[in-house]
Amino acid sequence: MRPINRVKLTENIVEAIVEYASSQNLKAGDRLPSERELASALRVSRPLLREALRKMESLNLVEVLPGKGIFIKNPLRNNMAYLVLHIDGDKKKNLEVLKIRRALEKLAVEEAIKNITEEELEDLERRLNLLEEKQRRGEDSREENWAFHSLIYRAAGNKLLFDILEGLKDFHLFWEDPFECPSFAEKTYFFHRELFKCVEKRDPARACTLIDRLLDALENEIKKSG
Repeated sequence: MRPINRVKLTENIVEAIVEYASSQNLKAGDRLPSERELASALRVSRPLLREALRKMESLNLVEVLPGKGIFIKNPLRNNMAYLVLHIDGDKKKNLEVLKIRRALEKLAVEEAIKNITEEELEDLERRLNLLEEKQRRGEDSREENWAFHSLIYRAAGNKLLFDILEGLKDFHLFWEDPFECPSFAEKTYFFHRELFKCVEKRDPARACTLIDRLLDALENEIKKSG
């Protein structure tokens, strides 16, 4: 028998919720139907629905507030870019996403180097120190990892660029998670400190070389994956 693609089911739920919100002209701040109502309307289990909602939360599309409901954080429209910019276990799509990440990450760091303030630079170093401390202790450092990169993206000063890179959060963190992909995560240990030095010294060429080296290693990991 061909195994059921759980990720595809999650994608279908996300797409159905987006289609509903678009057809109802729901805006940021509006409340979606309850979990029970959504699961019933979509004819899916509550655990599977929650998995889809977690995906939407990670993409900054909805916010689930216990006891209050599910609220839209950003407008939901059909054919949004995020519907294809996420990890789904498909090697070909992962390599396509990586191409996009490579181009956008270089653009973000180049713009951040031009625009970052001294205050943001101090914050970036603080976040880096927290990340390295978690890594040294062998603890889950995904949120610190993302806080570091997210500040660089924000410092670029381009909201659309920031939003697109935010949409790649799951893809980014999966490969740098020592529990999910230990061989690649180990290779990223010194990358963040080196990238910080490039930003601090205002060296975009060196920063882009570092990004290429990191993403070349990631490309090899993806190609070796199942």
